[in-house]
Amino acid sequence: MDTIIKVVQNDILYDLDFTLQDSKGLPIDITGATLILEVQNTNKTTLKFTGDMVVVDGQAGTCKYTVQATNFDAPGKYYGRIKVTFGSGETLSFVDVVINVVPALPK
Repeated sequence: MDTIIKVVQNDILYDLDFTLQDSKGLPIDITGATLILEVQNTNKTTLKFTGDMVVVDGQAGTCKYTVQATNFDAPGKYYGRIKVTFGSGETLSFVDVVINVVPALPK
């Protein structure tokens, strides 16, 4: 099931919070892992941006990305992927993130 997030065009410095879970809905322990958020506009074939994420509570599988200037500077629909790299080199990807950017006022 997709994680759908609604954000406002050009808003910055707020966190997108995530809880990473396995197929049974249990948290995945991401303690010590490196996480990257990759975002692509659904109408493009290249990435809009990539950014480092922060582990909030590794055992609970919680993490966040702080939105930066130009991340969501255009309205539209974006796909997101969270790439988790563990110390062993194993990687997991979470690809069910959809971000809807709504126009800033005035519309």
